[in-house]
Amino acid sequence: MTPIDSRPSRISVAARLERLPPCRWHKTILALLISAFIFEFIDLYTFAFTAPALIQHEGFTVGDIALVTSATGVGTFLGAFGGGWVADRIGRRPTLLVLIVGYSLLSIVNSAVSTPESFVALRFLTAIGFQGMNVVGVVLLVELMPASYRGRAQAWVIACGGLGPAVLAWLAYALVPTFEWGWRVLYLIGGLGIVFVVFLARRLPESPRWQEAAGKTAQTDETMTGIEQAVLRHVSELPPPTGEMPASSGGTGGLRELFRHGYGKRFVVVCVMWILGVVGYFGFNYWVSTILKLQGFSLQTTAMFTAIITTVGVAGPAIAVAVADRWHRKYLLAAVGVVQGLLCLLFTTAGSTTAIVVFACLLSLLFQLSVPLTLTYSPEVFPTRFRSIGSGWANSSSRIANIFAPQVIAALLLGFGISAVFYFVAAVMFAFALVMGIFGERTTNVPLEKVNENRRASADQAAKVLDPSRRERT
Repeated sequence: MTPIDSRPSRISVAARLERLPPCRWHKTILALLISAFIFEFIDLYTFAFTAPALIQHEGFTVGDIALVTSATGVGTFLGAFGGGWVADRIGRRPTLLVLIVGYSLLSIVNSAVSTPESFVALRFLTAIGFQGMNVVGVVLLVELMPASYRGRAQAWVIACGGLGPAVLAWLAYALVPTFEWGWRVLYLIGGLGIVFVVFLARRLPESPRWQEAAGKTAQTDETMTGIEQAVLRHVSELPPPTGEMPASSGGTGGLRELFRHGYGKRFVVVCVMWILGVVGYFGFNYWVSTILKLQGFSLQTTAMFTAIITTVGVAGPAIAVAVADRWHRKYLLAAVGVVQGLLCLLFTTAGSTTAIVVFACLLSLLFQLSVPLTLTYSPEVFPTRFRSIGSGWANSSSRIANIFAPQVIAALLLGFGISAVFYFVAAVMFAFALVMGIFGERTTNVPLEKVNENRRASADQAAKVLDPSRRERT
């Protein structure tokens, strides 16, 4: 049996994590994070599912819907940036737990209000919590999983987490058209995530990669030894580390340091990826039920079609499980973007209810397929010291765009009709495909430290050229 190495100076955290064979311990981590993502996704979709009822029962206008959606965009911007910033400084695990408690309580409060002003305030605050949790949860998952399993692990989390909105959509179909207060129940369900915080606090470890980068040697060794012991309960032995694996770079860094260390291009590409992907995603998913209602469908029919479209979307992450680690994610994302753009163009030609629902279902499936690929790719291209801040800032940049996108979509919808919205989303997704296909990095099946090793070496060499004193020291 390969012994557990309790001396991190001999073997880096990366080498110790990468040698661990996927087993029940990894599945336990997945199950814990799935429980968190189910309710994060529920909170993400709740307003979209209740918007038609708010229009009919509470007197909301299309302008109100756009304003609340924009306020949500502001909240997600602050959550993505703030969550990543805090997680780089105090750790992934405590940040995750605090954010879950916060947005769960706010969702419960949301069930008791009914004015546009209250919704603007509460959806803004709730979005800070659930988007911050999303950023930190993805980073923690990526840092705990081996390279060979990273893409599939993220796809499983999104596939199972996506069951939350699907179940919520059918509950909306059963409750919202039948009871005037039915929409309030959906917000109460969104708050149930607080129940699972106890299990997360007991079983979810801190990222040893973050601990190593932060210089917490004793805690790093304690966490890694605990993980290895947990894995050994399910496998006969641990394979030896394969090849040299660099340690996670020390300390935490801000955005200026990220650029100074040579990650500026990657950061810009990931920002553009997030901006285009999120504008297209929410341009469809947040507006599809409102568009159906504006097309003249009844509240009950709209709720039923929305439930069907959302349920079909669950198959997207399930497909991602099969393909995420098979081909490079940059090419998968580019291909999905092209097909999404084409489907949006086809949607504008739909002349029957069946065609509308079919095209909407296919778009839902592809948008959900792209989610785990995007979430996995984003933190992969940054080293540990910049992973949360880089991925969080990139994510938050998309939320700035999403503050203004609802106003653009509302103007297109009211001024030029439904087709104009889908022309807009098509253009966004074609641009997304172009950026990923040309400028994306190859990361599939490559350990995180290896993805960033060459970039770090190039940056160090450049620093020596620019700084003679540093060159002399080396």
